[in-house]
Amino acid sequence: MDSKKIDYQSLNYLSAVDHNLCCPICRSPLVDPVYTTCLHTFCSACINKALERSPTCPIDRAPLQAEDVSPAPIMIANLVNELAVLCPNSELGCPFTCARYLMEAHLSYDCEFVYMKCRECGGKVLRKDAGKECLHQLEECTHCFQQVKKIDMEAHEKECPGLRGECMHCRVEVERSELKEHEFTCEEATISCSSSSLGCPWSGQRKELSHHQAACPFTFLRPVLQAHAERLTKLELENRTLRKRIEQLTPRINQSYTTEPLSFDEQAYQFLTEQEHMRQDIERLSATLGELEIKQGMLLMNESLRTKEELAGIRAAINGIRMQIHWLLTVRVYGSEHRHVVGAGTPSGSAGPSRSVEDTASRRLNDNLGQGVKL
Repeated sequence: MDSKKIDYQSLNYLSAVDHNLCCPICRSPLVDPVYTTCLHTFCSACINKALERSPTCPIDRAPLQAEDVSPAPIMIANLVNELAVLCPNSELGCPFTCARYLMEAHLSYDCEFVYMKCRECGGKVLRKDAGKECLHQLEECTHCFQQVKKIDMEAHEKECPGLRGECMHCRVEVERSELKEHEFTCEEATISCSSSSLGCPWSGQRKELSHHQAACPFTFLRPVLQAHAERLTKLELENRTLRKRIEQLTPRINQSYTTEPLSFDEQAYQFLTEQEHMRQDIERLSATLGELEIKQGMLLMNESLRTKEELAGIRAAINGIRMQIHWLLTVRVYGSEHRHVVGAGTPSGSAGPSRSVEDTASRRLNDNLGQGVKL
């Protein structure tokens, strides 16, 4: 930070500042406080910019000119100047704290983290390094062999492509130049579901994402949910447009100290009514979305039960056919063996027993076929 410039509005204070000591415009502690004829206090720079845009008081909209602005009482200036602040270079390592009015002297003479001109090359260096050798000389990095300024060597080592870094997810060492690309595709990295914007709460390792998406209900309902989200976005945009139009119709308060409530005309009330109708439409869409999710779940359940019943029927029919084929094969083998035995033990002219066996077998076959048809 330059020792000759201080941004008082960006200073960090050690304790909370009373709102009475803050400027109503910039919301920061007062800097060069001034007050107006309507008894409001501002920063000098803030009120001057406000009067350039509009010659009215930013608080009560009373007519106000530059001649109506005067320095605030010295007591107010002393109160804000005594507030304790951190050095603006605290992020660089300066631990100094003091009253606000002493900070300029600290930056001008004492702060070791203020940039100054190098004695040898004229470049900028911190005050604590001003008496050392020139830090703008080039030296070779021992890892990537690039020529880097000494003052930039520490920052270069954090991004040096010659050094290897460790992936925070899988603990694999890769070159720093490829570390970000590796982390973007690392299978052990923790990521969220691609439908997280639609409400899916899942998060896990990248290698488990495909398995989750195969069963994620938000993935199946993504087209419907996106359509509803676009509809809601459109309604919110229309809502904001109506609010702006209502604000334009709101009458401004002129110079007045009364606390009477503002009144809207008939057109403003009409806009408010339309806004209420849109809010009801949004609630109705949300309820419809919930009903769709329930119906989708019931349809999936009914379809699964019907499929199971059909599979059970097919299995039963296959088992019946298998039993009939087995019975036919058994009867055929038995009949052939019986004919062979009868033919060997009786004369060729007598075929009475064999015919009776065949009639009995055919009768049983017809009965079993009838039972199979009933199944």
